[in-house]
Amino acid sequence: MKTCIITNSHPSNDVRLYYKLGTSLTQLGEVYIISTTGMVNDHSNPYQRIVSASSPIKALPLLYKECKELAPELVLCIEPSTMLVGMILRKNIGCKIIFDVHEFFADAHAEHSKIPIKPFVKLIYLAIERFLAKRADAVTAVNQEILNQLFPADPHAKNLLVMPNFPVKHVWDYKCDTPGSLTQLCAMRFDLIYIGGITKDRGIIKILKSASLLKNEFPELKILILGKFHDANIESKFIESVDRYNLHAVIYYQEWIAPEKIGLLLKRSRFGLWLFNPKNKRMLMATPLKVLEYLAAGLPVITIKTPLMQSLIGVNQLGELCSYRARDIAKTISKMLRLPKDEYQAFSARCIEISETRFNWEKLEAGFFALIKSLR
Repeated sequence: MKTCIITNSHPSNDVRLYYKLGTSLTQLGEVYIISTTGMVNDHSNPYQRIVSASSPIKALPLLYKECKELAPELVLCIEPSTMLVGMILRKNIGCKIIFDVHEFFADAHAEHSKIPIKPFVKLIYLAIERFLAKRADAVTAVNQEILNQLFPADPHAKNLLVMPNFPVKHVWDYKCDTPGSLTQLCAMRFDLIYIGGITKDRGIIKILKSASLLKNEFPELKILILGKFHDANIESKFIESVDRYNLHAVIYYQEWIAPEKIGLLLKRSRFGLWLFNPKNKRMLMATPLKVLEYLAAGLPVITIKTPLMQSLIGVNQLGELCSYRARDIAKTISKMLRLPKDEYQAFSARCIEISETRFNWEKLEAGFFALIKSLR
C-alpha cells in the first residue's frame, strides 16, 4: 500500500508525522511525507518531499499535484485545509482519506481573536472543521475530547480512533552527535527544564517569578528553557523579567533544536515543567507531548493541578501538582528539589516504567492498522 501524508504547516521531519505515523505506516508499504518545509529524503522509507510555496494556501495545489503523481491508496490530511486536497484526490484517483486531528483547531484559531468575537470565531471555524471531518473516511485524534467536539452525535463511531501523541518506545535510548551549538549546555546539569512553545499561557512568566523566589534558597539553581517565542511582546517581557529578577545565572535559553537532539538536554535535567494557565481550555483538555517525553527520559513532572494532570501525574506518582500561582509553584519546586536521592530515583524509575509499559506509540499501532484495514 502506498500512503501520502500531506501538510502545509508542519515540517516533513515533524515528530508525529515522520517518527510516528510515517514510520508505522512503512510496515504497510511506501510512505511519502509531503510538506512545505523540512527535510528532503528520496532514499529511505518513509520518504520526504518538499513543495515550494509562499503561503499555506498557495501550497494546496502543489500538494495535490505531488500527491496525484504518486497515486497513493491512502492519504493522511494533517490540517483542515489539506482535507480539501484529500477530498479532491479521492474524487480523482479513488484513494481513502484520513483526517489526523492533532489539536483543538477551532479553539486555537479563536485565541488570536479579540475577546468579544472569540466565541463566534470558534463556532464558525468548528462548523467548517466538522463539515470537513464528516467527509473523511476515518478520523484519528490525539484525545477523545477532540472527537467529542467534532462528532457530538456519535463521537465513538467505528471510523474514529483516538491516537494520543505518545512518544516512541525508548525514544531517548540512543546516541547522537552533540552539535557545536549545544556543547556548553551539554556540559551542564539543570534542575528544571521546559520544552515547547513559549507563551504567556504556557507559564513562562510564572517560571521566571518562581525562579526569583527560589534563587536565594537554591543559589546554584539552573533552569533550561527550550523552545520558540510565538509573540515578540512575550519575548521582550521574558528578557526584561530576567534582568529585573537578576536571573542571568539561573535561566538558560536555547532556541528550538532538531527533535532527535532534545534527549541530550533532557538527560542533563532532573525535573520537567508544564505550568499552563488552566483558564485556557485547549491546554486544560490536552496532554502535551512534552510531558510524555519528560516521563520517557525519567523526569518527574511539576505541573498544574487539573483533573487531567491529576489522573496522569498525581495518581501514578510521577511528579507533583500545584496551583497556577508563582508562590505555590516555587513552594512545590522547592519540595521536589529537596527530595532525598532514593525518593527521587523512585520517582524517576516510575516515570520510565510507565512510559515503557503504557504511554508509548507502539501500543497504538494495532488499533491504527485495524482502522486502515477496515477502509479497504
